[in-house]
Amino acid sequence: MIYLDNAATSFPKPQIVYHEMDKATRTLSFNAGRGHYKEADRAFGVVEEARKYLCEQANASNLIFSASATHSLNQIVSGYTYQKGDIIYCSPYDHNAIARTLYAHSKKYGFKVKQIPLKKDLTVDIDQLALDCALERPKMIYCTHVSNVTGYVLPIEQIGEIAAKYQSIFVVDGAQAFGIVPIDLKKYHIDYYVFAGHKTLHGPFGIGGFLSNECTINPSFFGGTGTDSLNLEMPTSGSIRYEPSSPNVPAIAAMYAGAKWTFDHDVLKHEADLYNYARSQLESIDDVIVYQPLTENTSGIISFNIRGMNCNDAANILAKDYDIALRSGYHCAPYIHDYLGTKMFNGCLRASFGYFVTKEDIDQLIDAVDEISLEG
Repeated sequence: MIYLDNAATSFPKPQIVYHEMDKATRTLSFNAGRGHYKEADRAFGVVEEARKYLCEQANASNLIFSASATHSLNQIVSGYTYQKGDIIYCSPYDHNAIARTLYAHSKKYGFKVKQIPLKKDLTVDIDQLALDCALERPKMIYCTHVSNVTGYVLPIEQIGEIAAKYQSIFVVDGAQAFGIVPIDLKKYHIDYYVFAGHKTLHGPFGIGGFLSNECTINPSFFGGTGTDSLNLEMPTSGSIRYEPSSPNVPAIAAMYAGAKWTFDHDVLKHEADLYNYARSQLESIDDVIVYQPLTENTSGIISFNIRGMNCNDAANILAKDYDIALRSGYHCAPYIHDYLGTKMFNGCLRASFGYFVTKEDIDQLIDAVDEISLEG
């Protein structure tokens, strides 16, 4: 199989991730921080070591582990109180982990969700956003760091400056970025930076979280913490305030190994080289439409369609006849397809590259798409 679905989950993982997952499952599967025996202490030590390391990579003070990036975004959105008429911005590139969560809460509380404006070239219109925020000051601004549809790296530093100017809470979804795109929470005025362990950090499923320098959300997830158990209130401080239930120690250990491997490799350069090659080759095929912002700020994600074909049919042919695994459809991103004009194809094909994808893999994709376009 030629695997080109790394935006969904990175595969394969570095060997060290498989090793650490197996080792931790066999030797660290204890309730970290819940007991006085040495094995529980060792498990707790691994969790805290991973927490410290990831904070250092993002210039953050705090990290809250959760089951996924989606879980984390729900915690953040649910962790604030709202008034009718509050203004919240999100990006047209955002995933449903943001869009649906904001939509559900807007129905409940009556706040207004506005989209960050784009230029005709599909890049963020910073000047227009600054004007919009001056006219309607936002309580919060949400945006993805890297689009899971087009690979566009959004200008979060400039967006963060606008958020800081109006004292807005700035939340960035880094599920497609953390580990491969540099990030600095303090420099970029980011209040919360969300990540997924199984994507760019090359870890397993079942672990994610969010980084911050001052976590002020109210708990929205409740349960046992192993401390002060007679008190029905959640702890008032520390990461444990937001981390009830038993920590997923094997997943944290494996993600920690994946993160160290990722930060030691120039994954983005490899992906960018593959992206540039794939884009030039796809654009040379007459019946292929490539959907990418006119910017060099991209990662290893490229979306396209074949004229006259439903994207899901094309993906099915690529899988069955060529053993090429990529994605088709709307990719859990509800807004950007209105800008791309992909609804007539039922979405778009998405090829997403990773560190273990080769130029030869891209060549086989190009040959297959060329053949399908000629047959279509």
